[in-house]
Amino acid sequence: MEKKNQTPETSCCCSVQSVAELPVGRRCFLAQAGTVALSAAAIAPAVVAATTSVLTPIATKKEGSSEGKMYRVTSLDQLSEDGTPAMFAIKDNRMDGWTKYENISIGAVWVRRTGDGVTAFQALCPHAGCPIMYDEKTNQFYCPCHAALFTLDGVRTELPSPSPSPRDMDTLEATVEADGSVLVKFQRFKEGTASKIVEG
Repeated sequence: MEKKNQTPETSCCCSVQSVAELPVGRRCFLAQAGTVALSAAAIAPAVVAATTSVLTPIATKKEGSSEGKMYRVTSLDQLSEDGTPAMFAIKDNRMDGWTKYENISIGAVWVRRTGDGVTAFQALCPHAGCPIMYDEKTNQFYCPCHAALFTLDGVRTELPSPSPSPRDMDTLEATVEADGSVLVKFQRFKEGTASKIVEG
């Protein structure tokens, strides 16, 4: 009995052009599904990276760095003519994730009048970042953390201390505008070093 020609089993290893012409068997379906899965896996890292690069800057965005900005802290006529120092808070805006905080304190400075000009200091001690205070009785600056003393010019005194400051108080750039506004360039400096090194 003569055997009729039977249609050979369709192969899954077919070209893209011939897929449309062939019936979709289980093997071809699995092969195509696998191809789609592999393609998705291949582009997933790129999608994640792109998404992260877009969203991360938004979530961590700040209102610009506070370091090195000039801030108006007071006016010249508000400072004592005898050079008595006054402390002023430095305030700025900040973004924490998606929340914006306005006019928050980011540090403090000491400012004293010297004739028609001013002298400004970072309010943190160069030793370990403790807040520097002013003693009206001795007319000196002092650090309560290690009993270090500084003159009104910010110079370390020679008096013994359990843990002396490695350098004088950190001076800050300060100017007096034509309208009498006192501007101070706010900066932080590395603690515990003999050299004055700007941080950030």
